Amino acid sequence: EMSDFSAAYSFFDNGISFLKKKHWEEYYDLSLQLFESASNCAVVSGDIISLKLLSDQILTFAKSFEDKLNVLYNTVSALAYASQLPESVNRSILVLSQLGEELPDSYSES
Repeated sequence: EMSDFSAAYSFFDNGISFLKKKHWEEYYDLSLQLFESASNCAVVSGDIISLKLLSDQILTFAKSFEDKLNVLYNTVSALAYASQLPESVNRSILVLSQLGEELPDSYSES
């Protein structure tokens, strides 16, 4: 039985398959929405391979850092779900620094 997210992923994947070769240039907003939606479904379904492929496309063709934020969040979440916490934390810190947030080098519990 297919979960709702798997079914949704299938719909988004079909939409992506109908895009023309230069879709990132000609249909940027549609391409971004389809790839982001598919990556959301992939992370919830635990499909790390599809998430990686979709993320690579978005990170390559996104016009702004803001357009990359959702897929960066999905990647960090997938790493955390896969118990790769150090890598998840490192990527989170990198994203936060790109957003202008400064974090201390260490912290202590009070």
